[in-house]
Amino acid sequence: MMRFALSVLLAASGATAAPLLVEQGLYDNRDQAAKSPRDVDSAIPQVTVTIEPTPQKDFALWQVHLQTDAESTYEQTWAMQSRTEHDGSRSLIPYFQFKQTSTPSAANFDVQGWLSLEACALRGEFGKTRSRAMSEGEPCAAAIMNVGARRALLPVGIERNGARLQLDFNLRGKRTSIDLHRSE
Repeated sequence: MMRFALSVLLAASGATAAPLLVEQGLYDNRDQAAKSPRDVDSAIPQVTVTIEPTPQKDFALWQVHLQTDAESTYEQTWAMQSRTEHDGSRSLIPYFQFKQTSTPSAANFDVQGWLSLEACALRGEFGKTRSRAMSEGEPCAAAIMNVGARRALLPVGIERNGARLQLDFNLRGKRTSIDLHRSE
C-alpha cells in the first residue's frame, strides 16, 4: 500500500524515484541483543531501524531507535540520499536535521532544512541483494562533531545480505556492529 501511494504521489509530481540502496522496512537486532553480555561496557543495545522512502527523488528516512536499558532510549532520524557518483559507483549520503525535536514524516519530507554530511557518505558496493560500504573515518569524525551525542546513531558502515542488515555505529567510543533482520 505504501509503495502504491508513493508511486501515485511521484507520478502526480512528475518525479521518478531512484531505487533505494537498502530495502524499505523495519529492521531490528532483538536476537543479537538477547544473546549479548549484560555488563555495561560490552552489552549490545536493542536497535530498530525503520527505512521509509520519501516523495523527494533519491531520499529515504532512516529512523534509528537505540535502547541501552529500560530507562535509556535514544532516537535520531537521518535523511539518506542514494546517489550515483562520477565514476558510476553508488553511495548513501546522510543528512542531519538541526535541532530535531520530533520524528520527521517521510510523506512530508523536504530536503530544505537538512544539512548534508557528505564527509560521512557510505561508499562501496550496492547490489540488488548484497551491499557493503563504509564512511571514511577522519573526515566523518570532524564533520559530525556539531551533531552532538546523537552522532553515535549515525551508521558508519553497512553490510547487507538479503533480509540481514549489519550497521556499524560508533558506540561508547568504539565501532560496534549491529546485526539487524528485516521484520515481515
